[in-house]
Amino acid sequence: MKLAKTSKTQVSEVKDVPGLLSCQVDYEIKTASGTLHYGGPKIAPQMWHQVMSFFRWTQQEMRSESQVRIYVNSQLGRWAAWAFPQAARTGMSARELAIPETPEQARERFVSWHSEPSDDWIYFGTVHHHCSASAFQSGTDEQNERNQDGLHITVGKIDAERHDLHARFYLGGNRFEPDLSLFWPIDPGLAEKVPPGMLHELASHQMCEKISLDFPDAWREHIIEAQPDPRLSPPSRRWDLSDPELRMPSPFRLDAAWEEISQQCAATSVSEEQWMQILHALSENNVSQIIIEACLRHGVEPGEILAEAERCALGF
Repeated sequence: MKLAKTSKTQVSEVKDVPGLLSCQVDYEIKTASGTLHYGGPKIAPQMWHQVMSFFRWTQQEMRSESQVRIYVNSQLGRWAAWAFPQAARTGMSARELAIPETPEQARERFVSWHSEPSDDWIYFGTVHHHCSASAFQSGTDEQNERNQDGLHITVGKIDAERHDLHARFYLGGNRFEPDLSLFWPIDPGLAEKVPPGMLHELASHQMCEKISLDFPDAWREHIIEAQPDPRLSPPSRRWDLSDPELRMPSPFRLDAAWEEISQQCAATSVSEEQWMQILHALSENNVSQIIIEACLRHGVEPGEILAEAERCALGF
């Protein structure tokens, strides 16, 4: 795996001569290269397709993202997954709930893994889906994952006949580009017929197949209806580009806007398909663009312009 992004931007070199001098030189890191070699167990297709089936169920029933944590046990030579309690009907966001796991629930988890309780199981990644949108690493995903060592996978197009994937691997805050064929069991005979440089694409293709399998009932029980957040009520303030929040880097603003739209619509039972259609109409309509840009430029809302127009029409 090739290093894609390093977490270190500076290093320091210190030299001391007791009683004489102390010296420190700081270096700013512009570029870095590195590799990571994974030689652990593969992900069992059965486990993977259980996770995909769970994602399709949450999308169909709740119209919101969901996630699982994945664990690896080098002693047993296998991976396992578990969906912990999380909020439902949250749209394009997955949020685990701070509900402590009871001893009975922990035993149920290990039983589903066909294992005795053991510290040999290492929490080593996450998988979540992006509903009907494509797979990508959002700004929120990056913030959540960079301090969690392991494999992190986003699944997209969950309603389609074939899903798509985006994967990254973090270790010590450094991000690597994972070759999914290192984690997925490709048939050796088939692998011999494929150029080595295409094994990642082959693994991704097989992982995106739509195969339905049953998953633990506990996962269904752990999807808990989210209560409307009063903080997500429609904003009453004017649109103002001088707002300090809008000075954040564009990817983070986009991610925050997407999540807020998704959650507000989910709270009012507006489906993702509905608001996406409206978003498409807004972006493709030239008049809509003129109105939006004028409102942003002058710090007013569309409703205020309508109210003024009505007053003028009535001769006020």
